[in-house]
Amino acid sequence: MKTTLLFSSLFVVVGTGLATAVQAQVCDPSTAPQNLTSTYTAGVGAQLQWDAVPGSIGVQIRIDLPSGSVLNRRIVGFERDQYNVPDGLLSPGTYTVRVQAACSSTPPYSVTPISAPSSFTKGTAGCPATVTDIDGNVYNTVSIGSQCWMKENLATETYNNGDPIPGNLDAATWTSTTSGAQAVHSGVAANKAIYGLLYNWYAVNDARGLCPTGWHVPTDGEWTTLTTGLGGTAVAGGSLKQTGTTAAGTGLWFAPNTGATNSSGFTGLPAGTRNFTGASYAPLSLNCDWWTSTKIGGSSPYYRQVYYNNTTVGRFLLLETYGLSVRCLKD
Repeated sequence: MKTTLLFSSLFVVVGTGLATAVQAQVCDPSTAPQNLTSTYTAGVGAQLQWDAVPGSIGVQIRIDLPSGSVLNRRIVGFERDQYNVPDGLLSPGTYTVRVQAACSSTPPYSVTPISAPSSFTKGTAGCPATVTDIDGNVYNTVSIGSQCWMKENLATETYNNGDPIPGNLDAATWTSTTSGAQAVHSGVAANKAIYGLLYNWYAVNDARGLCPTGWHVPTDGEWTTLTTGLGGTAVAGGSLKQTGTTAAGTGLWFAPNTGATNSSGFTGLPAGTRNFTGASYAPLSLNCDWWTSTKIGGSSPYYRQVYYNNTTVGRFLLLETYGLSVRCLKD
């Protein structure tokens, strides 16, 4: 609520480079504002820019806040194409912005379609907004309690010392290897950009380092810290899963995607797994499993699982030759 009030104040008074009179051009209500961008600079704030609809007399800005609430701010009176949001008015987290122009100043306002979204993230002092791995992949991050997590699954094909992590292994090689390996789900290259890669546990345990420098694969205890802070394993899955379903065309999870709110900002996606035999993959949209770095004695290592039809975060043991997702945690 505090953030909402700050934004309410902000959008009444802040704005630069704005026209102060209604343009003579005729406004086309069928044209949405184009090329919306939002750029965050630490210590400065966020700059929102877009191509104004010629002849429009104002805008409505929708802002999805890190808290999960939504702010709508209507500003009618003159054409606008940018806003600067001071850093002091931004709480840590990810903001998603959309813009809609108005072609008249009286109801129903003859509004245009809504623009495509643009997002920016503000990190905390101990949690940078992004982190980059040795391959150049850039990951957004999220601060949850006292921890700083990647918001996306790891996708590196290279250990931190520069050695490649073997990939494209056939089923026989995958199941027989006792060293690190990685795979893209079903061998479909496009899945890497969405879901990251699947790693066997030997890659997690490799001394050459799987996560970016200053980050690590979380221990079993660190995962427990996360789920405890989110209300416990019975409900934490809801706040870890991205919202939406494949059936509704609003997300990547199978329906019903029970209890999904993504209120933590963790943005868990249903990346599936590679079977220990290497011959098959658990379907996308069904579940996501993440390795921990913890293996006790001669047992199998621990992992965590979220599933499409409940809010539970499962904690289980699994053979090292399964291929699971990895989320990295800041040291």
